[in-house]
Amino acid sequence: MSTSSRIFQALPTNFTTAPKTTTCLASPPSTPPLETGPSNSESILDLAVHVLATEAASLSHLTRIYTTNPTARTAFVHAVQCITHSLSVNHGKVIFSGMGKSGKIAQKMVATMNSLGLMSFFLHPTEALHGDMGIIRAQDILVLVTYSGTTTELVKILSHIPSQTVVIAMTAHNCRNSCPLTMGRENAIILPTPVHEKEEVTFGVPAPTTSTTVTVALGDALALAVADTMHTIEGRKTQDVFHGFHPGGAIGDRKRTLEDCTAVRVGDIAMLKGKEGWKVADCLVLAFRAKGGWVGIADDGSVVPPRRLRAVDNPDMALEKAGILVKKSEMVVLDGGVKIADARGLVRPGQVLEIHLSNGEVGFAESEDIL
Repeated sequence: MSTSSRIFQALPTNFTTAPKTTTCLASPPSTPPLETGPSNSESILDLAVHVLATEAASLSHLTRIYTTNPTARTAFVHAVQCITHSLSVNHGKVIFSGMGKSGKIAQKMVATMNSLGLMSFFLHPTEALHGDMGIIRAQDILVLVTYSGTTTELVKILSHIPSQTVVIAMTAHNCRNSCPLTMGRENAIILPTPVHEKEEVTFGVPAPTTSTTVTVALGDALALAVADTMHTIEGRKTQDVFHGFHPGGAIGDRKRTLEDCTAVRVGDIAMLKGKEGWKVADCLVLAFRAKGGWVGIADDGSVVPPRRLRAVDNPDMALEKAGILVKKSEMVVLDGGVKIADARGLVRPGQVLEIHLSNGEVGFAESEDIL
């Protein structure tokens, strides 16, 4: 299967014809009554719905272009191939640049690319003219984000870009020879991001709205297409790469298990024989030398968690009277394969987790480590 057909295989061939499933929109549900609010509530909501509908229409318009327009389709595939070749063969990088709102969009694209394992950087056009141009190498890809295609700051930096560097312009222009950013550069690529109606006509003000929406959407399409193409060549899956760069937050929790958390193995715990005669100070000395700061009692399997040990004010207090020992019967026993997100619903603050690992070992963690 060719790169072009693989990238666009999910797109409908009859995009210009509305799918049958959309006929239900002809009989929309009745508008629910408003709760008590400002007297202009209806006009506020009318404007909000108008904006949402207009931006949805702009995305449909862009989708139609990349479904039916041969030039746009070819340019998209060419852009994916150039970026993939730069990253995987030439060990280059993708550099995004843009001014104002377009600059913000460019930074979002950089973040998306990097999260997918595609090395990307943001270059501010003004800073580029004052020394930051040194980040660009001949084997890199330069993506210029500008709806007008005439941004002065971007035009200025082009004369300093190596001729071998591929320039991709995400702009409302649809012809390379008519756009100031690409004319005269044989290896330049235009990725059209037009809107179906000018923003000033739609909303009465030329604030970037529909134009930024379509540009962000096309940037997402470009990032995912490049990631899928490059990782497939390397024998990897995009979702695995993505999760590898998201160890934290809600995304990371859906992937990570207790096996991945910092559970301290039994072999790394400093052990005391018996409980009588030991003071908190003795525990502190052992904990300082032990991995993770855990201390255990060899006779009965009870442990002293680091947080409880640090909370004791009097180091001369007898260990048994300090109230920091956690018996095995008091621990929450969990399988190491349990997702961290699921485990959070099984524990509460202050508990000790006894985690049974897949290799047969046992590890310990404090509930605060996952909460």
